[in-house]
Amino acid sequence: MNAALRIAARAWLLAMVTALVVDGLLATLTGLVAVTGAGDSTPWWVAAHLVERGRWVVAAAVLVAMSARLAAPDEPAPPGSAAVWHFVGSAVMVAPLLWIVATWIVQATLFTLAQRWDVDGQIFLAVGYYQSLLRGYAPWLLAGATTIAVSRHVP
Repeated sequence: MNAALRIAARAWLLAMVTALVVDGLLATLTGLVAVTGAGDSTPWWVAAHLVERGRWVVAAAVLVAMSARLAAPDEPAPPGSAAVWHFVGSAVMVAPLLWIVATWIVQATLFTLAQRWDVDGQIFLAVGYYQSLLRGYAPWLLAGATTIAVSRHVP
């Protein structure tokens, strides 16, 4: 069990580092760096969520360190190591999508109860809304896909 935790922690660390790198690249490519540098005092690396995602990298690194201490030094990797990597990658991809769906359900319920679809419901028609969703969740999706791709090369 400890070996599986160690493998999952390493897979999660890879996914978090990948999300951090992808987020930085997306911020650069989509012009977030230029927008925040034009008079706004917020550094681009804060506006690009790099600090926020950096916390996840630190948490994953702490989990890797803790799992290494828990595992016996001679404990072999479990036969399903690739499956653990695949599971972590899938979880990294699916969790944000579930969050989006849950958010939509709550928003739709609030709009319905308040009878505000004519005003508040317009958010679902705004292109900017979906652009922000893409910018916010693309790093997680690509990180999960990377972790799944790595799982094919894990013994």
